[in-house]
Amino acid sequence: MGYGVWTAGISFQMGCEAFGAMAIPAGPGNLDMQCQFLVDLQTSVMCCTASMGLLMAEEVHKRGIRDKINLKKMIFGSERSSDAMRKRIRDLLGVEHMFDIPGMTELYGPGTGLDCPYHTGIHYWADYYILEILDPDTLKPVPEGETGEMVVTTLTKEAAPLIRYRTRDLTKIISGRCPCGSILPRHDRLLGRSDDMIIFRAVNIYPGQVDHALSRMEGIGSEYQIVLDRKEDGKDYMTLKVERGQGVGPERDPELGRKIREEIKKQIMVTADIELFEYGSLPRSERKSKRVFDNREMD
Repeated sequence: MGYGVWTAGISFQMGCEAFGAMAIPAGPGNLDMQCQFLVDLQTSVMCCTASMGLLMAEEVHKRGIRDKINLKKMIFGSERSSDAMRKRIRDLLGVEHMFDIPGMTELYGPGTGLDCPYHTGIHYWADYYILEILDPDTLKPVPEGETGEMVVTTLTKEAAPLIRYRTRDLTKIISGRCPCGSILPRHDRLLGRSDDMIIFRAVNIYPGQVDHALSRMEGIGSEYQIVLDRKEDGKDYMTLKVERGQGVGPERDPELGRKIREEIKKQIMVTADIELFEYGSLPRSERKSKRVFDNREMD
């Protein structure tokens, strides 16, 4: 996690130290140093963005050092991670668990919840804040089990208390008790942000919906980009740039392109042009990966 004046790096470090664990304040970047730390210090847990996790997994695989490291768990925050991305990281690193950790600087900093080893939802600290799930347009409560925007009210914050603060994060409440036995309530993994919504040919689309559709398909990788253009005819066009899975050749492009196009049409009700790329050719990031490139804003 990043250091500087941001809350994440130092907050994670202080949490580790309070727990009695050794914290290595590496921050993002410098892959040579990161890999050396994994080998020399036998790190067992890594806290980072999912994009950084994928970057590290591919780097460990490329360097052939998986049998020299001791990484067992990863904690992902700051961005949504797809099932395909998690599967790729697990395949390359062999980690036992990958946990989701939500959080905001405004709401006590990072770590306002965490999923447990059963991975049936994120337990949030209901003794520290009240969570409501509201319709982002009407600001009315959504029915139980439906997706809406997280709105929070702090219970112990003193310097800057929050009352029904809109987080813009989209999720849903998971009812019932978790198999782990915790009494803390749960919300689902974050779908995205209400202010990340794309309006394409009168259809409201969240990048997480595209992510979800692609994650269900075989033969493609975890990395993708959504490119929106407005052409001379005045119409909007969407291009999905998607990586092939590792070891998948270009001869499968017609088949994969057709399947992706059909799945996007079925799940999101829009038509997209599909461009397939060699595995590893789309940009990786040490922080958050940029997924949406809306060129219409420049028109």
